[in-house]
Amino acid sequence: MRGMKTVIAMLSAVALLAGLVPASAGAAAFRHYVACGVSQNAKPSHVCPKKRKKGAFFRSTRGGPCRDSDGNSVRCVYYKVCIRFPNGKNLCASHQQAIKGTLYVNRITSNVPGKHRVTWFVKGKRVGLFTFKVNG
Repeated sequence: MRGMKTVIAMLSAVALLAGLVPASAGAAAFRHYVACGVSQNAKPSHVCPKKRKKGAFFRSTRGGPCRDSDGNSVRCVYYKVCIRFPNGKNLCASHQQAIKGTLYVNRITSNVPGKHRVTWFVKGKRVGLFTFKVNG
């Protein structure tokens, strides 16, 4: 009986690890973070002063065929970014084009003190989550 429990425990662990592989592999296709600033050089941060500019950054390392603003063929994905404010309200920007390898920023205009949650979606699936706090 003891041997059977060991086998079941090992199989459960293998199944759990196997289930994690696709999630981590997909997550590597996208870089996402929030920074206290909106320049390309802004570093990820989980705490921002109330008066600082804030940005939600996104970069894709993959993409399907699409057209850029000049009509050229490029590789890109379309993403949606949503922010949940401390008061519980949500605001989303849909159909944001991300050309492969280019860093994009969506400005976050909130000066409301407290915890904010930013979530990114590609093809309806969540590909990123980042929380940050605005200090009053």
